[in-house]
Amino acid sequence: SELRRRFSAACWQDLQPVPEQAAVNIRQAEDKLAEAAKAREEQRWADATSRLSTVRALLNTVDEAVSAAGDRLQQLNAVAKDPQQEIERTRFAVRDAQRLAMAGRHTPDPRHARPLDDSVARLDRAIAGLEGRHPDYWHFLT
Repeated sequence: SELRRRFSAACWQDLQPVPEQAAVNIRQAEDKLAEAAKAREEQRWADATSRLSTVRALLNTVDEAVSAAGDRLQQLNAVAKDPQQEIERTRFAVRDAQRLAMAGRHTPDPRHARPLDDSVARLDRAIAGLEGRHPDYWHFLT
């Protein structure tokens, strides 16, 4: 809910189904756990082990999805507080790639120059997108 309150819809819209999907996965895990308990009572060890593996996988999926939402909030908070840090990190990576492309050359290889120039332009557009009332920080980060 903090994502929804503090950031534009574009920053969290793809995470919208996470709570519902988590609830579905938890219900499925509970069902599989009951099946595992029944298999254990009947001493069907392979079935019990298989059901427990499924439970573990379902709960891992829930954990990853919920963690992704928390990570997104942390990333958005960091860039909202100081977008300059991410800008400098990205500029450094592009400059480093440009230096690598120019290593031992007087003119850049067109195969490398064009994508790097496009990266600079894309970064400039992303920075411009941070202007305004409700910036799309997620678009900026991705």
